[in-house]
Amino acid sequence: MQPADAPKGLRVGRRHSWLIPSLVGGYLAVVTLFMVFVLHISVSPERFLLLMLIAALVLGRARLFLADWIPFLVLFLSYEYLRGLGGKLGMPIHDVTLLERLISFGHVPTLVLQQAFYQQGHLNWYDITATMFYFLHFAFPLGLAYLIWVVDRRTFLRFSRALIAMSFAAFVFFLLLPVAPPWKALPGVVKIIDNTLPSFTDIPGIPVPATVYHWLTPNQYAAMPSLHAAYPLLGTLFALRLWGRRAWPALVYTACVWLSIVYLGEHYVVDIIGGVIFTFAAFFGEEVFTQLWARRRAQREDAELARTARSSS
Repeated sequence: MQPADAPKGLRVGRRHSWLIPSLVGGYLAVVTLFMVFVLHISVSPERFLLLMLIAALVLGRARLFLADWIPFLVLFLSYEYLRGLGGKLGMPIHDVTLLERLISFGHVPTLVLQQAFYQQGHLNWYDITATMFYFLHFAFPLGLAYLIWVVDRRTFLRFSRALIAMSFAAFVFFLLLPVAPPWKALPGVVKIIDNTLPSFTDIPGIPVPATVYHWLTPNQYAAMPSLHAAYPLLGTLFALRLWGRRAWPALVYTACVWLSIVYLGEHYVVDIIGGVIFTFAAFFGEEVFTQLWARRRAQREDAELARTARSSS
């Protein structure tokens, strides 16, 4: 069933309700894979915005897209800029290796996985696969948000609020309690993406960053909470709310991301737990906000009706 605010051209029957989202999702997936594997360029937020704008033009929703997505992207890039500044304030860096061993019965899952599977000097298919899951940090949540936007704009607006709120809350945590990732904190951990992803950040042959996002300075001490773990989980929760069991593949994707970031040495398991906590706080916090806002709006409407009744009597 189509949402009430969908344009007339997008109102389709229940039997065909998955046609447009499927076509849009396939388009985004194919173009994203082409950019990564053929053109060897990254799918930055700005580039992904252009891909989504093309689809919005085809769907006849360009103006609505710009109204909904430009503010969202500006806030998202603002968070990324501030996140980079957070690593330059001179706050003491924390090492959570002992906490990792505590929750993992004396082991460090990253070391266990790398010792079992990683082969120095030789790249295996799972090294590349794990890198791709890590690399789609922006593409998956943005693509999922776009599909939600196509189907139900109100759910998209709720998802975007939760995502931005969670991101800025994580920034405060990064600012006050910077945490080193495994590849920086623990000897013996290999930063595998240095070997699998040497230059998928800019257009080959151009010596300067080709997008606004790549001008932003990364924060190497923003490991906890893991937003690589939090973003797909938050998107999955909203997808499950909207589509029910049909969104279960998103859970599988999220699990693959979690396994990949631990294997690659980018995050501890405890970082993922932190990301999960932030995710549920953002998800249910947005639910409370929506209910309170609806209640306040209803009270205003009741008060306006009461004033109108008094003035007409």
